[in-house]
Amino acid sequence: MAPSRKPSNGRSPLVNPQRQITSFFSKANSASPSPAPSPSLSKKQTPKSDTNPNPNPSPPRLSPSPSPATPSPLQSKPKKPLLVIGQTTSPSPSPSPSPSTPATVKVYGKEVVEKRLRVYWPLDKSWYEGCVKSFDKDSGKHLVVYDDFEEELLDLGKEKVEWIEESVKKFKRLRRGSLGFKKMTVIEDEEMEDVSGGGDVDGDDSSDEDWEKNVEKEVSEEEADVDLEEEEEESSKKGKRGAKSELMKRKASGGGKLGPAKKGKSEGDVGNGGFKVSAVEPVKEKENGVPCGNENSLMADASERFSMREAEKLSFLGPERRDAKRRRPGDLGYDPRTLYLPPDFVRSLTGGQKQWWEFKSKNMDKVLFFKMGKFYELFEMDAHVGAKELDLQYMKGDQPHCGFPEKNFSMNVEKLARKGYRVLVVEQTETPEQLEIRRKEKGSKDKVVKREICAVVTKGTLTEGELLTANPDASYLMAITEISQNDAAQTYERIYGVCVVDVATGRIILGQFGDDAECSSLCSLLAELRPVEIIKPAKLLSSETDRVLVRHTRNALLNELVPLSEFWDAEKTICEVETLYKSINDQSTSGSLSKADPVETCLHFKEEGLGNLPGVLLEFVNKRENGSLAISAFGGTLYYLRQALLDETLLRFAKFESLPCTNFSDVGKKPFMILDAAALENLEIFENSRNGDSSGTLYAQLNHCVTAVGKRLLKTWLARPLYHPGSIKDRQDAVAGLRGANQPLALEFRKALSRLPDMERLLARIFASSGASGRNATKVVLYEDAAKKLLQEFIAALRGCEVMAQACSSLGAILKNVESQKLHHLLSPGKDLPDVNSMLKHFKDAFDWVEANNSGRIVPHEGADEEYDSACKRVRDIEFSLTKHLKEQRKLLGDTSIMYVTVGKEAYLLEVPEHLQRRIPQDYELRSSKKGFYRYWTPNIKKLMAELSQAEAEKESTLKSILQRLLVRFCEYHDTWRQLVSATAELDVFISLALASDYYEGPVCRPVIISSSSSSGVPCLSAKSLGHPILRSDSLGKGAFVPNDVNIGGSDCASFLLLTGPNMGGKSTLLRQVCLAVILAQVGADVPADSFVLSPVDQIFVRMGAKDHIVAGQSTFFTEVSETALMLSSATRNSLVALDELGRGTSTSDGQAIAESVLDHFVHKVQCRGMFSTHYHRLALDYQKDPKVSLCHMSCQVGEGVGGLEEVTFLYRLTPGACPKSYGVNVARLAGLPDSILQKAAAKSEEFEGSYGGQRKRGNVAGQSCDDTVLLIQNLISATVDLSCYKSSGSIGMNSLTEIQGRARMLLQQS
Repeated sequence: MAPSRKPSNGRSPLVNPQRQITSFFSKANSASPSPAPSPSLSKKQTPKSDTNPNPNPSPPRLSPSPSPATPSPLQSKPKKPLLVIGQTTSPSPSPSPSPSTPATVKVYGKEVVEKRLRVYWPLDKSWYEGCVKSFDKDSGKHLVVYDDFEEELLDLGKEKVEWIEESVKKFKRLRRGSLGFKKMTVIEDEEMEDVSGGGDVDGDDSSDEDWEKNVEKEVSEEEADVDLEEEEEESSKKGKRGAKSELMKRKASGGGKLGPAKKGKSEGDVGNGGFKVSAVEPVKEKENGVPCGNENSLMADASERFSMREAEKLSFLGPERRDAKRRRPGDLGYDPRTLYLPPDFVRSLTGGQKQWWEFKSKNMDKVLFFKMGKFYELFEMDAHVGAKELDLQYMKGDQPHCGFPEKNFSMNVEKLARKGYRVLVVEQTETPEQLEIRRKEKGSKDKVVKREICAVVTKGTLTEGELLTANPDASYLMAITEISQNDAAQTYERIYGVCVVDVATGRIILGQFGDDAECSSLCSLLAELRPVEIIKPAKLLSSETDRVLVRHTRNALLNELVPLSEFWDAEKTICEVETLYKSINDQSTSGSLSKADPVETCLHFKEEGLGNLPGVLLEFVNKRENGSLAISAFGGTLYYLRQALLDETLLRFAKFESLPCTNFSDVGKKPFMILDAAALENLEIFENSRNGDSSGTLYAQLNHCVTAVGKRLLKTWLARPLYHPGSIKDRQDAVAGLRGANQPLALEFRKALSRLPDMERLLARIFASSGASGRNATKVVLYEDAAKKLLQEFIAALRGCEVMAQACSSLGAILKNVESQKLHHLLSPGKDLPDVNSMLKHFKDAFDWVEANNSGRIVPHEGADEEYDSACKRVRDIEFSLTKHLKEQRKLLGDTSIMYVTVGKEAYLLEVPEHLQRRIPQDYELRSSKKGFYRYWTPNIKKLMAELSQAEAEKESTLKSILQRLLVRFCEYHDTWRQLVSATAELDVFISLALASDYYEGPVCRPVIISSSSSSGVPCLSAKSLGHPILRSDSLGKGAFVPNDVNIGGSDCASFLLLTGPNMGGKSTLLRQVCLAVILAQVGADVPADSFVLSPVDQIFVRMGAKDHIVAGQSTFFTEVSETALMLSSATRNSLVALDELGRGTSTSDGQAIAESVLDHFVHKVQCRGMFSTHYHRLALDYQKDPKVSLCHMSCQVGEGVGGLEEVTFLYRLTPGACPKSYGVNVARLAGLPDSILQKAAAKSEEFEGSYGGQRKRGNVAGQSCDDTVLLIQNLISATVDLSCYKSSGSIGMNSLTEIQGRARMLLQQS
């Protein structure tokens, strides 16, 4: 019974998973490399039945057949008693290799449909389980679906069958509840016999029934005896995996190879030296809640087998481990990514095992997805990762082994990558047929099909997947290098070079900047981008930088490259990049570019030398030492991408950008406001402080974008608000132009875009696929219809571009009502909006999009493709010649009824009436006849038919390559498509900002932006009835949010707000509220207020909240004064400072002294705008007569509560004047402290206040002493800041502040 092979929908024939999985890691029992041939089973043996197979069987999956090969992948071990899994109450069938045919044939009908059974295969000497699904009355045959979903039509009366009770428990190979796969048991197959008749063929890892039809399988009598014994022990409860298809072939051909493998379950952890078996997890249940049989026993058995095997066979993974150059851990230059394999171990391996270990020993830091036919297999330590992280089941045998089908590749590779694993994808690049041809034609001695590394997937190199599709946030890969400067004359203490890559969109951002001792600029960059993967040169970064990389990333994957050889310097990088772009340029110029193309080809490289480089990259090269670190960081990135086979694919169509200014020098000259890491975190711009997601953040409030690229652009705008008044007003005009009468058209625009996929990422995948590299390479053996998937993505990209162009065209109707220059540029074709209609028309005329999307095949329209048109013309010419020949034959034979007919596979048969037979020339070839007619091929017809066959083959070949040619043409305009996406994204963000104001509570206004160089020249901030952009009354539980008037700076107001008030009175909320309003104004959005006037802020400094950084070794107070130090050294006259309760992390005297000194510095030295909230009420007394400081408090009502305690009602109203108390006891009461504690606390508070007041009323000597102390502290801080102007911005550091703090403590104690 040999079922026909299921047609492949990929680029190669089907592979038999049995041979891939089972024989791959099997070693022959004999130690001899060329054992004597054993008697083989005859190919002429009769199959178990003559039933016709299902013409479309599903892919083969399982086989339970035992094998004489040892379960161990390395060498033979004593066999242990086999475990019988899932026994049923029905009697076990006889395991006899020659079952007798039943004397009486029983007739089965519909009564057995949906019943389970075992079918005996005599040549395999094995029973296979399945279920009867249907009955064909005409043929009397039943459709049996085996447990691996293989189908077969059988006459059950002629088969040896056993019926199984319904209580049988089935095992699933994959434990994913959402998938319907059965648990699979994989056998280990014997090695293939050498096709030339010699020794073994190790690892014909992927053969199906057609691939080995001429190969004899030899099985010795001794091996057959082992098969019999093991089958008796294991009884009939065995699943089937890929071997079933192979066994079906054996039934027909007589070839036989049987092999067992034990299947267990255990959880393992990957360690530095290999794997470590951990405690077995509890038994998991199937979807229906039924436990999986004797799985507990299997798991315990697996743990025992794996541990014993590791100790015995893989000792080189333990303490004696060495790298590829035989260096031990601790030796200089030791590389844990590689592994030295002992020669004895290598000699003990089969060819397939050697191939796997060759890949693994060079990539010990990665999980291998090893392709074997239609499955990706995980072996050894990688199998433990698959079982633990992907919920896969172990196969039977002493060797850890699990796997999954090809269609689950994207899901599983994304899972592992997001969990921090590096996945090495090893694809099969040769079929066994091609291997056989290579062996015969080239004399190759290879016994294993070729495999190659086709991808390395990590967090930062993911380009597709369900989770990636659902999350629009960019996953940045960031390379960083550094040099330190100890010269006091230098402006910065360290200089960084960075390269940031978003592989999914093709963006590459380069930057080089100076930084202070606390790495402030780097912290800001990390807080903004949150890279998921870091590349750095090993042991070159400073310890401060390493701590910052840990502190300001979220579980980023860290990659250390060897300096110079892997993390290239600028010189080597330039050399490598020039070579790469020259290759890209050569490929492009030799491509199929049309000279009559209406749109100029958009390639970003020129003709000679460095001109090949993209413009941004060329700028950094020309900067020399001012760009060398950025070039070096790009070199590290390029090397890393090369290992992942992404370098050329990505750089061919990369979009290079310069990193916007990051460091804090010359802030006023920069086009953006600077938001440092503390501001981004304290103001909760992107991440909230509760769980780190975006809910309750400013980004979430403004994000009404409907496109993924729009969401990413909004994040960029929020991280870097504008600074120049003209730019801010341009954005405000654009936002205003999308409101009012124009809003309906804007909403229609959103509706059209909401149906689009992530166009930026989709285009990047299309650009990458045009290179046909990695897993897209034509030599890779895939079984999913990769070409159809690519075609559907291509059509989706075309449709998306068409939708964007039409949406922008429709929205362009608003231009007659708006004056915004920005909108005019974005909506006028030929400006910021490219005119893509001619390009879209070309692709629309080329082929039918709907038909191609449904069929997965492009049939180009006439005139769309020259090669295809030429092939079609050749076919038509031959057909015309045949028609002309027919007319000649009618004239020659004198009968117009002569015609061409097709019989079977023979076409263009000249059908001649019988009465004309005598006129037929002798050279006509009689092909067939029917009553009254004879059919001939003339010599000319035979010649034309041969030409027609060749022409049609050329036409078909051209048709298959049409997609690649269309992709190449599409990619010629990559800059144009990206420009269209960019314009659409910007419009999406403008509409989002216009809609955001509808979600504010209370009045909304357009901020008035005034230049700092206006009449008064004093920066100002004035808000009337300022609300909160995020908080709303419905989220506050009860009551409404109280708006406030805020005036800071300007000619008539104080530049600093000194804010006091009760705990929980709203001080911190007001500080955040003002800062968020400033960011909104400079982003270009409206502000929740009656009016808002602002001089642009160059940088917002925020210090609020009590937090420490244990990892960095920083206490709460240290963190507090560190952030304050950055403010003191970096703030300018146009900055905005928000300090919330500075000094609370230490003693009252120390904290108050530092708070007052810092406040005095900002007020009188920097003269910037700011807000300072405090519970040090003495500060209010000291500054009550200072015109540059406005004393305010958050008002409240105080009444007498239970037990005589004060009961405070918060009014949340900003009121002039200082608040006399903080009413902390009231907050303690609200928190639920016992009344006895509260009474005692209230009494102590009065006692302390009396004592403090008495000290304030002492003689002039005491007062004078205290004033002198504060003055001294102020002078010390001023001196320190003045010094910092000439040294690095970080030189104020913590040493100076600690010294100031110590002196302040002594002086205050003396006073």
